[in-house]
Amino acid sequence: MLLSRRVAVAGLLVGVAPIGACTSVRPIHPTTYLEENAPPVVWVTYNNNTVVAVAEAEVRRDTLRGTLQGARVKIPLADIQIVHAKVRDGGKTALLVGSLGLVAVSTLYFASISKSGSTPAANCGYDQRGFPIQYC
Repeated sequence: MLLSRRVAVAGLLVGVAPIGACTSVRPIHPTTYLEENAPPVVWVTYNNNTVVAVAEAEVRRDTLRGTLQGARVKIPLADIQIVHAKVRDGGKTALLVGSLGLVAVSTLYFASISKSGSTPAANCGYDQRGFPIQYC
């Protein structure tokens, strides 16, 4: 019973913890990316290197509009040096899937070993030195 609870908790942690592992914060082209993906927040770097987080961002004509600390803002694209957003990262996704597979196989392997070692030793005979043979 205790082992099944541990496995359940480990499965929950492995399943929930890496939800953000399949994304990376990267530079985007705001006019096309925001229209197609509508991320909840983007990070805008002004020409003077000031960075602000803008929620609900969208581009209309030559202006990025959104919410900055609860207030509506309009930022001319000419004043923006770069815009960053969370984007899908295929490399991280592949690494996550591979790691989860490795964890699953390792868990099954160690569970099978622990079960075979927990039973009383079968009478497999003795080796040349007189010690009992543990596995048949």
